[in-house]
Amino acid sequence: MDRKVIETDKNVEVVQFLFDKEEIRKAEDKVVNKVNMNYQIPGFRKGRVPKNIVINFIGDNYEDLVLDELSDNLEEALKAESDELYIPAVISERKLEDNYAAFTIELHRDPKSTVKDYTNIELSVPKKQEIVMNYIDSRLEELREEHSIMEPKEGKLAIGDIAEIEYSIVKDGKKLADNKKQEIEITEKDERPIVKNIIGKSKGDTVEFEKTFESSDNKYQYTINIIETYRKTLMELGDELAKTVSYDVNDLEELKAKLKEEGIEQYENWKEDFLRQKLSSVITDYVDIEISDKTLDYFVNRAIENSKKEGSYEKYLKEAENEDELREEFKRNILNELKKERAVEEISEKENIEVTDEEIENKIKELAPYWGISEEQALGVIKERKRMRDELEESIRRRKAFDAVIAKADIKEVEESENKDEEETEEDKKE
Repeated sequence: MDRKVIETDKNVEVVQFLFDKEEIRKAEDKVVNKVNMNYQIPGFRKGRVPKNIVINFIGDNYEDLVLDELSDNLEEALKAESDELYIPAVISERKLEDNYAAFTIELHRDPKSTVKDYTNIELSVPKKQEIVMNYIDSRLEELREEHSIMEPKEGKLAIGDIAEIEYSIVKDGKKLADNKKQEIEITEKDERPIVKNIIGKSKGDTVEFEKTFESSDNKYQYTINIIETYRKTLMELGDELAKTVSYDVNDLEELKAKLKEEGIEQYENWKEDFLRQKLSSVITDYVDIEISDKTLDYFVNRAIENSKKEGSYEKYLKEAENEDELREEFKRNILNELKKERAVEEISEKENIEVTDEEIENKIKELAPYWGISEEQALGVIKERKRMRDELEESIRRRKAFDAVIAKADIKEVEESENKDEEETEEDKKE
């Protein structure tokens, strides 16, 4: 078997392996022996069939079987360099001719990468005062909502009203919901059919309609009885509201001062996450990676296959408009993620970043309530699932690496509108 390099493209070496007539003959003999031992050919004793008869019996499968046999030899030849490969070797072409057999193999090696100097990376964050003031305003509105007054309403339901309903849903003659009671607040953003179809209706009305959802051909019959209707009245923004929502304030100004303290604390926590997200979107500009489109295409194909298995492919395709655009979007995302991985690796090495068992355990305990299990159960789950533990460890490493870069960054506070403009510009660059 001869080996020759026919193309080099960044991290990919395209190699051709050639088998001569003698090697092909040996592969043929192995195929013939296997067929002889495993199949009964009419008119012949098992294991005693002449080679030419076996080849005729195999028919159109002959070429593939011989190439499969030769590929076993190929696997042995590739074992020596398998440790150097970034992904498994890809057979891009194989053919059997009269005098030789040829396999064209793509050997994808670990792509080389460099991370530029990340000292003094410029990062912007909205001004504290602006964010805190927005926090105060939004919390005041939330408090007005929480302490609103509901009064029975005469007339038709409108945006902002509340309805007490009783509803049934039938699909194919089977009741999915039978006279279920629910209280619904009607908002502009709520697109549920059960909400949209009661707008303009009054107490005592019965609403019936049929709905077919976009992702299904199933038809659902709805019957809604409007039991009661209410008008929601918000408290005025004043001292009375302040005294109602908090026992330790005497007027609105004191409530605002209290909310300001909360807002400042929230801002500091929010700022950490914001800067990490901001860095995540720009760190890729500081990474150069020599990776072939052939390698990226391999990952794109896997991503598409996985999305089809998960049932999300059609949704992605619809958002991307066509498959070419979808492939490009997958490729951009994969390349950016690879760059982030390389950045984290090099930053972790330069900054001597390590993840301790204690940090992992603390993170598991923090996540346990979100998983709906106890801390002990969560620790047991991670112990049994190495892959999950590795992913958790990597997420902690990434956070610590990003924090190390942020500590050396040039951070400036800007108006919130300026920050949004920067984010849109960054998105445009990626597209």
